[in-house]
Amino acid sequence: MIKLWCGGRPISAVEALVFDKDGTLANSHSWLAQLARQRAQVCVAAVQSQFGDPASDLLSQILASFGVRPTGLDPEGLMAVGTRQANQAAVLDLLLQAGYPAQGWATWVADLFDAADRNLAPKASHTPPFRGTQALLERLQASSLKVGVLSSDSPMHVEAFLQTYGLMAWVDGWQGTNPDDRPKPHPALLYRLCDRLAVSPQATVIVGDSGVDRQLALNAGAAGFISVSEAWGRPAVEGAEWVLTDWDDLQVLPAGPFA
Repeated sequence: MIKLWCGGRPISAVEALVFDKDGTLANSHSWLAQLARQRAQVCVAAVQSQFGDPASDLLSQILASFGVRPTGLDPEGLMAVGTRQANQAAVLDLLLQAGYPAQGWATWVADLFDAADRNLAPKASHTPPFRGTQALLERLQASSLKVGVLSSDSPMHVEAFLQTYGLMAWVDGWQGTNPDDRPKPHPALLYRLCDRLAVSPQATVIVGDSGVDRQLALNAGAAGFISVSEAWGRPAVEGAEWVLTDWDDLQVLPAGPFA
């Protein structure tokens, strides 16, 4: 098995690294915050058009449910770590709590999200890789280590990101999340990806930017979790076994025992 150093500390018995996308490989937080505001605004405008003036705090409530704070996007919030369906469900819950009729709202909110998304499309062009990402993936690919990407984003957006920035050649397998999939931190999608990579989950290390990614590693019985940190716009995830300050902190070692 390949052996790695991470931040000067060894990681032994590793077959694969599986990376989160948004906030880990892709610099997406500012775009996600902008998208959250667009979605919240179109939802409030639709309520106003259909039912008259909504409660004065409806916009702020929707933004808070998405994890948008005055200082920016919460890296542990729904927009950062949740699926599209989870964000839609948060809006539906707020509308039902406010007393609006339930019938038809699920389809309506989905359509409103689509309208907001079109204003900021295509996503990939607005969410470039963090500095050094391609060099890291090339370095890892040059070893016999398997490299995977597992994201709560849709398969379409995962593929578009990898294709847009020429990263597909350096990735052995990737997995997005469809509406009927059990999302992270449930380990089902990780197990599916590991099967395609022909590696054991117990010999796979997860690299991510949220507690959801750490919990995924725990739920799957993975070899550990590496957290990104301040260079990615957030403090290290609590409980991470290893912490990156820069992609150069990950170094591949030749096979053999650690000194």
